[in-house]
Amino acid sequence: MKKRLVIYDETGDEPIEDIVFSGGYNITYTNLSDDGALRKIRKLDNGRFGDKHWIKNYLYRPIAERLVEKFPELKHVKPNLILFLEDVDFAPGSAKNLWIAQMKLANKQLSAMTGYQYILETRSYYIDSMQREQLIALLYHELRHIDKDGDIVKHDVEDWSNMVATLGIDWATTQATIQDLLSDDFNQWHELEPMAKQLNMFSGLRVVR
Repeated sequence: MKKRLVIYDETGDEPIEDIVFSGGYNITYTNLSDDGALRKIRKLDNGRFGDKHWIKNYLYRPIAERLVEKFPELKHVKPNLILFLEDVDFAPGSAKNLWIAQMKLANKQLSAMTGYQYILETRSYYIDSMQREQLIALLYHELRHIDKDGDIVKHDVEDWSNMVATLGIDWATTQATIQDLLSDDFNQWHELEPMAKQLNMFSGLRVVR
């Protein structure tokens, strides 16, 4: 569906910009009355980002919002501050770091211009073979990396202990269907025993971080 964005001068009579487009948009603007601070309106949904990434906000943000709404441990996460990018060109080849997805802080320049504080990057090579339930679990996994202070944190074991205890250590790569975290039937996590958290359960799996 085509969209149209028209910007008028303060009289409302003279259009300054008249843009027709079919994707999303970000608007950054300033007011001299507040020392020129950058203000942002984030409405990006999809589109190319650089040579090999595609913006996937339209697909992943709604799932992230539902996860935040459902799980108390994610209440502090703000999905509208996350830019969801997918690497559409990656293939393993001789690569050693075979992660499926990673959450990271946006650099200061990107954050200042766009308002996004985090980037969640996925690789379509892996995502395309995932079941819906696995994709939901993957997004939960990555959202857990944002702590209550807004920092990026590591797992409590090689993965999050509640995910291992509930979904199994191979939840990201299994061919079997795992539980749907957003299903009405899912309402409680299992937890590992305290001693089990000291085990290295991912010695042969290096695909998610």
